[in-house]
Amino acid sequence: MGSDGLSPLERLRRRRHERWLEALQQQLAVTLAEVPCRVWLFGSRARGDWDGYSDTDLLVVAESAELAERAADQLRSALVGDDVLALDRCRWQAMAASPSPHWRAVHAQARCVHPRP
Repeated sequence: MGSDGLSPLERLRRRRHERWLEALQQQLAVTLAEVPCRVWLFGSRARGDWDGYSDTDLLVVAESAELAERAADQLRSALVGDDVLALDRCRWQAMAASPSPHWRAVHAQARCVHPRP
């Protein structure tokens, strides 16, 4: 264990994830340069319990459903993300109080990786 309380393997794992996240954010910035939206990472990558079989789950949020879907289509076409969902801002905000525990958890655990207003 190091002075930070992490094993060398865990430090390496975290550095690898940080590099992966930086590359994802660069891809998002290039792919969505002209689209005003936010992109949220959810699932195991956002929670930090990812492994070698984890995919990249993204949720695109924009003012309108049409704009969110256009951005999601751009990400799919550019092969950015494995599962890409699109929501308008109102539906995204409503997920926090969803009757579904799954969607409440997605909302609570998601991490904004493209904060373009």
